[in-house]
Amino acid sequence: MNFWRWKLAVLAVLAVAPGGARMAAAEREASELPGLTLEQAVRNALSKHPVLRQAQLDIGSAELRVQRARSSRFAQIDAGGLAKRGLSGSANRFGLNGLAASPEPEGMAFSANVYQDLLDFKRSKYETGARRAEVEYFSQTLLAEEAELILQVKRAYYAGLKARGRIGPAREAVDERALATRQAGSLHRAQLGSKLDWDLAEARLSQARLDLAMANDADRRALARLNAAMGESTTQDYEFREPGIAEGGAEDLQALLTEAAEARAELAAVEARILAGEQWVRRAKREKYPRIMGLFSGGWTRFAELTLSRLLFGGFGIQLPLFTGGRLEADIEETELALEKTRAAREELLRAVALQVTEAHSELIAARESYRAAEQAVGPASAAERLARVRYRNELGARLEWMVARTARSVAESELSQALYDYKIAEAELDFAVGRRSY
Repeated sequence: MNFWRWKLAVLAVLAVAPGGARMAAAEREASELPGLTLEQAVRNALSKHPVLRQAQLDIGSAELRVQRARSSRFAQIDAGGLAKRGLSGSANRFGLNGLAASPEPEGMAFSANVYQDLLDFKRSKYETGARRAEVEYFSQTLLAEEAELILQVKRAYYAGLKARGRIGPAREAVDERALATRQAGSLHRAQLGSKLDWDLAEARLSQARLDLAMANDADRRALARLNAAMGESTTQDYEFREPGIAEGGAEDLQALLTEAAEARAELAAVEARILAGEQWVRRAKREKYPRIMGLFSGGWTRFAELTLSRLLFGGFGIQLPLFTGGRLEADIEETELALEKTRAAREELLRAVALQVTEAHSELIAARESYRAAEQAVGPASAAERLARVRYRNELGARLEWMVARTARSVAESELSQALYDYKIAEAELDFAVGRRSY
């Protein structure tokens, strides 16, 4: 039996050596990777992700619309000229103002013109207010996009940690089952074990190798999602930093709901849309009021008799809608319906946010309990591994027994890490639901 014990020990060393070499190579490779903290990942995403650039461009466009709406409050100045021959009325197509549109059938004319709405009954005021509210809407939309992006980065980062944390135990399981397979094969060849035991060991080894391949694939996919969330065009590998868990009790749900109602950017955005809608309703109603305009034009034209009255023009005009066939009423009703639709969307969003906060709060409590349960399982697994190691070193137990205990300890530690990452994901979900931007 001493011969068989020596032979099994040699086989165990041969089985473990390749796995140990692979782990050492993996550790060397990991040590050469650039480090990446969660804070760095979030900053990278906020600085270069294209979706935020689109939101910033929307803000710029909205600010230009404010400027255009304000411009109607100021005098408009232009200049025009015309060289013509024939009927003067045919030149109306050019849309020229002032003396350039003189009635002379032949000749040249040019003028400088100043015109302004003297009284528009707050049309420009309400339109400007609506455009400013739209700027606020796009600004809050940008904040909402940033919060969503932060959540995506957090999910991808912790998913990467979860995927990478499964690789080590999967490798140890392959090494353990490779040793068990070698031992089963040796025992079968020595007619001390059955072929069934050998086949079962090989099947378990194949399953362990499949689990390792799936763990590596999950790591690659998680890394690709993280790079995409950061706005990277290529996939870069990193060495992640382990997060910590803050001790403390669960926050009060009602306080979280109140905080979310005040802090969520989506709610602030829809409030801005409501404000804009109210301004557009007022603006639509002002179309029933008259508009008083002023125009001054001065220049030169080829009159037979040049007098000051022929070269200067000033006048006032009034425009009053008397009958529009229901067009103005329809415009007003349409803007009011759009406003009511936005208000209904706000109520729906409030309910959705409340549900999101409630679910995230519940998931965080469950994740904390799972973490505590996984934490309690690490101690017994570590104690069992230490005992198996001592037994093996004192020749009171087999190396396979030690490897089984070591794999069980690695699995327990991996489960603890998985529970920690699940907790951090649940924490990120709650922060997003409440409207916090912590990272």
